[in-house]
Amino acid sequence: MATLIMILLTAIIAAFTFLVWKVYERIASLTGAMESHSDLMLRIEAKRGINGAPIRLVWWDPTLESPPVKREHGQEIDLDTIYCYLPPSERRLQEPWQTKVKELFKLP
Repeated sequence: MATLIMILLTAIIAAFTFLVWKVYERIASLTGAMESHSDLMLRIEAKRGINGAPIRLVWWDPTLESPPVKREHGQEIDLDTIYCYLPPSERRLQEPWQTKVKELFKLP
């Protein structure tokens, strides 16, 4: 009887794990769609520019160097150039699998 209960509980845990995995995939898909829409809108607005002068968009890989813009409280922002992150799949230095697994279990 105890073995049957353990098998049943294991099956329930496996089913919940599968459901969480599927929900996580849906959330990732939705987040990716929202990011691509935001990126597209940023490009359109940068092309339109400010007072007819277009804004430069520069791809930036955070794995190669530190942020190109120094960010401090009260510092004025330069609106002539916008730095966009390269997507993780296109970065030169890929994250190791250990980091990816750690981020899976990191709390928000």
